[in-house]
Order: sequence, then C-alpha cells, then structure tokens
Amino acid sequence: MDPNLAASLVLFGALTVALGAHLVASLAHGRPLVATRVEREADLPLVGKAPMHAVYRALDPFGRALIHLGIRANTITVASAVIALAAGIAFARGHFGIAAAVAAIASLADGLDGFVARLTNTQSRFGQVLDTTVDRYVDAIFLGGIALYVHESVALLALTLVAIVGSFMVSYASSVERELGQSSGAAPMRRAHRLVFLLLAAALAPIACVTLGPAFELPTVFVAVTAIAVVGNVSAVRRLLRAASQVPAVQIPPAPISEPTREAVASEAE
Repeated sequence: MDPNLAASLVLFGALTVALGAHLVASLAHGRPLVATRVEREADLPLVGKAPMHAVYRALDPFGRALIHLGIRANTITVASAVIALAAGIAFARGHFGIAAAVAAIASLADGLDGFVARLTNTQSRFGQVLDTTVDRYVDAIFLGGIALYVHESVALLALTLVAIVGSFMVSYASSVERELGQSSGAAPMRRAHRLVFLLLAAALAPIACVTLGPAFELPTVFVAVTAIAVVGNVSAVRRLLRAASQVPAVQIPPAPISEPTREAVASEAE
C-alpha cells in the first residue's frame, strides 16, 4: 500500500476511535461532554464542535502520562515545532498523507503543552509567549511547505501566500481585539479551524488520488488552502474594521491658558 494512503487511513482511524470514545463517555454521563477551551471556537461546517471535543478529550491520558514522566510544558512546545518541521518537509515533497499524519501529531503536541501547564500549575508568561510564537511558525511551516511544492505554478503559489497572510491576519485581529478589550467570540478560521481544514484536506488527498485519479490529489488540498486564504483574510479585515469602529474617539482637551507672570509682562514690555 502507498505510504501516503496508509498514513491517511491511520489518521482517519484514530479520529474514528476518538469520536467513538467521546460518544460512549457522553452517553455514560448522560450529557455531551464539552471542554471550555473548545467552546470558545466557532463550529466546524456540518459537524459542529463534536470532533474538536473528541480530540481534546483524547489528549487527557497522553497529558497525564507526560506529567508522570516529568516532561515540562515548554519542552512539549519545542518538540511540537520540530515535529511540525518534519510535516512541512513532507508537504514540500508532496507526501500529503504522511504530512497530514505528522502535522496531526505536531498539533496534538501543541495542545498538550497547555494541558500539561494547567494540570501542573506551571503556566508562565514565558510559556505563553513561546507557545504563541511556535504557533505562528507552525502555521507558516505547513503552508510554506505547500508553497514550495507548487512553486512552479504562479497561481497556486500566490494563493498559498495569500493563505499564509490570512492565517497571520486572523491571529493579528485576535491580538488587536484583546488589546482593545474587545471580543468577537467564536470567529471563523481561527487556528483550530485552519488546522482541521488543512489536515483533513491533506489526508483526503491520497484517497482522492486512488479513487478519482492523480489529477484530483492537489485540488483536494487546495480546497482547504483557498478556504484559509479567502475566509481568513475576509474574517480578519471585518474584525479589524469592527474593532476600529468600536473604539471611542479620544477628545484632546485644549491646553489651559495661564495668567501671564510679572516677568513675562516685563519681558514683553521691553
């Protein structure tokens, strides 16, 4: 079997197991189990938040195992960047199934660092800055790998670069809103959505190649790239414009006119 197809099937199999376990646990508790972290995100098209809740819940045993081994959150963050680099290389070589599987591991590691930090009460400003910085690099690495793969096509390269800009602009819009004390709630095409769309499309690409033909492999990936490029940039611009319109105008009072001193009057008289 083709390694990319095998990697895609393993990834979908793991997602199916996570969804099944989440469904069983929810039925056992008599209610849908939700995570506060996931509830802040917008729904995925057609499926809502269920897959994100299932994956987040699946991190629990892995996070506790890492804590038991004494692995710190910042170490996990750095490891996720290294794994993401391997995924970027796979994207750059057109191995989309393998890239999706490796990128999924990197993304899960990125989720585990915050999980471990919260459980061990080791959150820090440095850890937050490191995590945010790695997130931006990982975004660029995944899409940058695709850009390298399609560099001979001006149109596809340009579209991928627009997607990279869109991913950064969505994060920038969130930073501006936080700085202004505003919130757009569950805005579309935030990082969780970008990862889901890109990884799902990359995992489907080898399946499309086998079932529909090689001509459908790259277009499958670019469905996600196009969505990130268009929705990401539109969402970011709308949020920034809304944030700017909600900022109250600052009235600068005129400088007070003071009474002239005796020295100033004498000086003018001279």
